[in-house]
Amino acid sequence: MRLQRVFAVALLALAGCATVPGTAPLGPPNEAAWQARRAALAQLQDWELEGRVGIVTADDGGSGSMDWKQRGDVLDFNFRGPFGAGALEVQGNAQALWVRSSRGDDFISTDPEQDFIRRLRMPLPILSMRYWMVGLPDPNAPFAKTVDRQGQLVTLTQRGWQVDYQTYAGFGGYDLPTRLLLLRGPVRIKVAINSWQVPPLTAPGAASP
Repeated sequence: MRLQRVFAVALLALAGCATVPGTAPLGPPNEAAWQARRAALAQLQDWELEGRVGIVTADDGGSGSMDWKQRGDVLDFNFRGPFGAGALEVQGNAQALWVRSSRGDDFISTDPEQDFIRRLRMPLPILSMRYWMVGLPDPNAPFAKTVDRQGQLVTLTQRGWQVDYQTYAGFGGYDLPTRLLLLRGPVRIKVAINSWQVPPLTAPGAASP
């Protein structure tokens, strides 16, 4: 029962922060719309977001604020909160990430998901999340999905994780996720996005058929 109480506290912390109005995925699946949406989102190489993350494991939990900047393959991720490492900064790409925390951690990782668990007690699949955050599967692994009538992801299963997409909102011509829930075993990661900064979509309607 302790896990459920910790998760409830993390979710309440997220619920207390302001998020943009969003709409839930709706309607029967539209595979053609998904293919068009996927092609449009694949062009979105540079973006920034601000939000909050709540993380719960079998032993611990907490929430904090998050800033993420993506420039092509290079990410710059900052987390500030009480969970595990406290403040955390991650920079780099899929080949190597430089990780620093307020606890004094300072290391290069070529396997960040395992290193985050082992060193920081923070199970964060950050390399795949680079894609999941915008509503795409990681192109480097098999996946299963469900979509709605607009081609928006409803659920995504990949690398042992299930991603539930709860709401979307419009930014720069794209419909982008604003609330997500990542699940794997006892781990729950709740993401609430306050704002997206993206370049304007050059082909209007391509991401939102």
